[in-house]
Amino acid sequence: MDLTRLSDRTYYIAGPVNIGIITLEKSRVILIDSGIDTNYAKKVYELLSDYRYKIAYILNTHSHADHVGGNNFFQKTTGCKIFASPLEAPIIRYPLIQAAILFSGAPTQDLTNRFIMALPSEPEILTDKEIKIDDLSIKVLDLPGHSINQKGFMVDGTAFIGDALFSEQFFKKHFLPFNYDPLVQIQTLENLKNIQAQRFIGGHLSQTKDISALVAANSTHINNTIAFMRRLLKVPQSQERVIKSFLSHYGLKKNGWQYYLFRATVNGYLSALHKEGSVKYKVLDNLAVWYAA
Repeated sequence: MDLTRLSDRTYYIAGPVNIGIITLEKSRVILIDSGIDTNYAKKVYELLSDYRYKIAYILNTHSHADHVGGNNFFQKTTGCKIFASPLEAPIIRYPLIQAAILFSGAPTQDLTNRFIMALPSEPEILTDKEIKIDDLSIKVLDLPGHSINQKGFMVDGTAFIGDALFSEQFFKKHFLPFNYDPLVQIQTLENLKNIQAQRFIGGHLSQTKDISALVAANSTHINNTIAFMRRLLKVPQSQERVIKSFLSHYGLKKNGWQYYLFRATVNGYLSALHKEGSVKYKVLDNLAVWYAA
């Protein structure tokens, strides 16, 4: 584990989820996200302490547990302030919401794990389009789609973009990345083209100067998935059958809590196509049956 320099004021720590670093006056730093859990956060804390850095702020891109898993440790250890967007902050404060959303009710015990529920922390609401700390002005980027209210942060030529963009290696490994709303995600991918940054860094994306090819690849993946959904629903079928067909199409066999995570992804595609009017559903004999409009 080490610091990788991006610019005069920005660094990142590569890991299961990359953590961005913005340096401030008096050896203070801002973290962009906080890592996967307390154990990883402790290692990050030790590394930054070796550099005499003091964690003053955390800016969370979104509320998924792998991005906020270190919040609790850092806040208790350093007293740092945490900021998150209005619709992500409540989930960071009350992580049970995340598990309840995935299960659509009081979650089963296996959904209340560290991959779904980070330890709670107390974020402040981030509402401005710009954050001013010391001599720095940090631009807040709107990047919804992967999650309901994801934000990115740009400073000193570096755009920290959370999970707005994935590498091709990520697609090869996971096949069907989580998207809260794929239609909104497509618009965010289009908006990424207009962000004037010298470099981009994501939660699962190493430093990249030109993201045009990745934006195209991410868009193609979502559009191909939408096209598959449309073909699938030419034959009316229950929602559970749609989920099974999706997972089988991508060669995925998910058990326990992972099934509910991927079910939410498939449901996001159903909702997106229902929103645009290309699919409908009826409840027949207590089954939600979906079909092409």
